[in-house]
Amino acid sequence: MSDILNLVKKARATGLLAVLGKDGAASGIVDLGAIRVTGSDAAVFLHSQLTNEVKALKPGEGNLSARITRTGTLVRWFSLHCIDSAPLGKPHYLLLLEREGIPSLLADLGKYAIVDDVELADVSGAYDWLALQGPAASTIAEAALGKFGAESWADLAESGVRPLPAGALAIARSLAGDAGFILAMPRESGDAEMVLQRLREAPQSQDLLVLSGTELADVMEILRIEAGVVRVGVDAPESAFVLPETGLEHQVVSYTKGCYLGQEVVARIRTYGTVPNVLRGLILDGGLAPAQALIAALPDAGADVLLEDGKKVGVLTSRAISPVIEAAVAYAYLDRASRTPGTKLTFRGKHGGFLTGTVTLLPFYKASDLKARVTFLHDRAIRLFADEQDDKALSMLEEALRIDPSFADGYEALGVILGRKSRFNEAIDIFKRLEEVAPNEPMVHTNLSLFYMKLGDKVAAEEEKAKATIKQFSRFGSLKKDEQRAAEESRKKREEALRKKAMFEEVIEFDPDDPIALFGLGNALSALEDWAGAEQALAKATSVDKNNSPVYLAHGKALEMLNREGDALRVYRDGMAVASRKGDLMPLKEMDRRAVLLEKK
Repeated sequence: MSDILNLVKKARATGLLAVLGKDGAASGIVDLGAIRVTGSDAAVFLHSQLTNEVKALKPGEGNLSARITRTGTLVRWFSLHCIDSAPLGKPHYLLLLEREGIPSLLADLGKYAIVDDVELADVSGAYDWLALQGPAASTIAEAALGKFGAESWADLAESGVRPLPAGALAIARSLAGDAGFILAMPRESGDAEMVLQRLREAPQSQDLLVLSGTELADVMEILRIEAGVVRVGVDAPESAFVLPETGLEHQVVSYTKGCYLGQEVVARIRTYGTVPNVLRGLILDGGLAPAQALIAALPDAGADVLLEDGKKVGVLTSRAISPVIEAAVAYAYLDRASRTPGTKLTFRGKHGGFLTGTVTLLPFYKASDLKARVTFLHDRAIRLFADEQDDKALSMLEEALRIDPSFADGYEALGVILGRKSRFNEAIDIFKRLEEVAPNEPMVHTNLSLFYMKLGDKVAAEEEKAKATIKQFSRFGSLKKDEQRAAEESRKKREEALRKKAMFEEVIEFDPDDPIALFGLGNALSALEDWAGAEQALAKATSVDKNNSPVYLAHGKALEMLNREGDALRVYRDGMAVASRKGDLMPLKEMDRRAVLLEKK
């Protein structure tokens, strides 16, 4: 197993080159195929049957999409690509997915393609498929195969597609969290071996991992689990789970395209309620040392997650030993009471005994470019700090700042962690560097004041406190010549905030318990930096409407600005529970990040 884990690490670090879909010899993500959709009604037909936009796609564009039933359950998900092909006349479409899912998807779509001028065909065997994945994928591809005219491979948007010579296609498609491409070469051309050789011989490919067979399947399975990729048939049996339960809704649904099969169910869930179970990640306690034993002790895929008292709280699916997390990890559909990130679950093992894991949002890993890599390192460092792995957390933050020396959030997190460890001189140094990156940010000086006070330097602490106050006011009042535009924008925002404050106060005078007006007033007062007034309005807003997760987020931020960290943490925890029940992913992620940073104060 250690050999496979080392290959996974190398794939993350240097990239992966592999042959996919070779005569159906493998299964799952390493056995990709495609459905071609042609005909004068192809765009209109697919638009009415799939969850994401089709009609507005131009040749060369694409997206992730899905097919669901009338009751909103997931049949299959895939990438959809609009292709300009002169021999076929109008643009046609390719649906790229695991080959094993093609027969059922073809049959399902075919039931509705009766009166339309549409032809659906499995063209998996017409192509040889190569996958090039990893941080240097665009550089390697461009060196080996050249640009698309003047366009670079790095500029090709995710799910975009470009023609290559001899009818081949280059498709921007990430299979496991890192940027990458799928190359589809007509089998009759016989060019696959030549293209493979050119990719392997590119100067940038010196450390590229080249895999096939069982090794490829084993490595890709771990990579896709780390990346939070849902496999239909493994994590979601066909037509068994409503789309929002799988977590795919945020990737494959357009909320502006209009009607499609199953749209009413998905819209109703999003607008009025939530689903009883949602797919989450579990990081098992114990680290890498006992990871193999932990995986063996997990109940089988599809088995219930049973707490110590026998209560069922979910169902387990995929699992793996993750080198990037350095732990055994698993997927689980968890109920409302158990799916809040940070929750510790102790549940029954397969052969008796108990396992403990921490609930987390998926994916475990995502780094499609350097910016995403920096964000991943930052988020992972915060998790490690929460788990009291301070040295690893500091190391990851330093790596993030080496990649992006202007990454303000990285300096802030590094400084806060050093401060919590009573390394105040180092924390001061970090915040001094942050001041260079974010010279107008008052919170820099607020933290510096705190650290100087901890060192007993009251004079320096008062100076930094005064700087924080000046910068808070200067956000609205600075009239330097090179800041005139910013000052005017700030003035307009302040006037708008004052207008909204007056408007919402009128509503509240008429109805003191109007939750929308209270939320609006709290946001207006926050914009005016009246944190005490904002906190009061937002606290009342949460008391009259306990199911609005963005209110909890705004309330927590106001409490942080008042230096009431304990109260802010409590509000975030309450808000995360609400957001988890409702499936409000964006406020959930933000509250989760803030709570982790606060929980050690």
